[in-house]
Amino acid sequence: MRSTFTLLLLALTLHCSAQTRLTEATFEEYPDIAVSNYIYYDTSVKIFNKIENGVYDYPTLTSAPEGYEPFYISHYGRHGSRYHYSQRDYDWWAATLDTAKNEGYLNEIGLKIAHDIELICKDAIGRAGDLTAGGRKQHQGIAKRMMSNFPEIFQAEGATIDAKSTVVPRCLLSMDAFCQELRAQYPNLIINNDAGQCFQWYMMREQDHNRPMVKTDEWKKASMSFYMSGGKPEIACKRIFKDPDAAAKRFNLMRIDQAIYNAYCTLQGVTLDGIELIDNFLSTKEKIASYKSGNFYWYNTFACVPQLGGVKNSHCASNLANKIIEEAEAVLNGTSTVRANLRFGHDSALMPLLALMNVNGAGEEIKDFSTLYTDWSSSKYVPMAGNIQIIFYRNIQDSGKDILVKILQNEGESKLPIGDGPYYRWEDVKTYWSQRIEDSKY
Repeated sequence: MRSTFTLLLLALTLHCSAQTRLTEATFEEYPDIAVSNYIYYDTSVKIFNKIENGVYDYPTLTSAPEGYEPFYISHYGRHGSRYHYSQRDYDWWAATLDTAKNEGYLNEIGLKIAHDIELICKDAIGRAGDLTAGGRKQHQGIAKRMMSNFPEIFQAEGATIDAKSTVVPRCLLSMDAFCQELRAQYPNLIINNDAGQCFQWYMMREQDHNRPMVKTDEWKKASMSFYMSGGKPEIACKRIFKDPDAAAKRFNLMRIDQAIYNAYCTLQGVTLDGIELIDNFLSTKEKIASYKSGNFYWYNTFACVPQLGGVKNSHCASNLANKIIEEAEAVLNGTSTVRANLRFGHDSALMPLLALMNVNGAGEEIKDFSTLYTDWSSSKYVPMAGNIQIIFYRNIQDSGKDILVKILQNEGESKLPIGDGPYYRWEDVKTYWSQRIEDSKY
């Protein structure tokens, strides 16, 4: 049986295409895609469901096979929408645009951009990296839909939920919002919340000093080709100055360009009255140019870059993947009575996890970086509050039948390269993931 499965696995892993090709027209219709990992969770989910299934809404789930019901969930979720992570950046944005205004460099458009930047920065004083109200709302919504989709798990008498968070406040508050929503509907749930440095070794192993980030000659060549293929970038912020040439001698225009883009991205997670122009300032092509760079970062740093060893580049998620398997096995063999393992962390843990597990093609090796932005989307994989849910099903009439699992990526039924899905034998999934973990070693 094992040899048959292995042959099937080898055949199926030759190609796993769960990606939807994006075009310039896609970005024109859905400009929010261009903010990459800043995209608001609900926006990302609905956009990609529309692109893939034709409906701008949360995904519809297929019914469980006859006789099966869900009994356990394993989850990892990114924190919800946050303010921009760097107070230093906020300070620089405000100071630079204020100087440009006071010294008379800005035209009418520039004055509106400076006004918007000032509003954004004032709203964020002392809040860099903090969870926003929208971020809490995202996790409340995910919890509501989880309970609605899988009520059998939470209705069980004495059901125990184990929730863990990294030590970062936005993750702790995301966990709190999620668990409060669970308790609001099921007040008898036993919810054990915890966070601490003792969990960081698997919850967020981003700082893995053994990561194979040695820049090979092949990688350097491919990366240089990617950066050169865009040609000399157009500097959007030239449009905000009376005399762009004079401004270029006084300011770093490339950095101002990036500041305007980043400030625009932050508006995904906050609600501000009085914004005049910044949300409509950049053209689709200008947004795509910034998106290409950010998207490349996510693939190049946390996904299966062939020039850096493929799956080996996602090894930093191996502890988390092993923990997911270990805790699931404890439930299956009866040594754990937990009904849901909920984990709250970061995009820098979620992205390599999705790549390591090869969920929805996240672990595809894309050799030609020039097509990366159309074939692989960080906006789909790591939006704010992005998550993976692994739902376990058992046959309530025949305990001897296989345990089945369904993998939801941002609440949509996902594919693995081991069959048609969306329901898979847990033993097949475990075998596939365990082999991927083994292959990630170096």
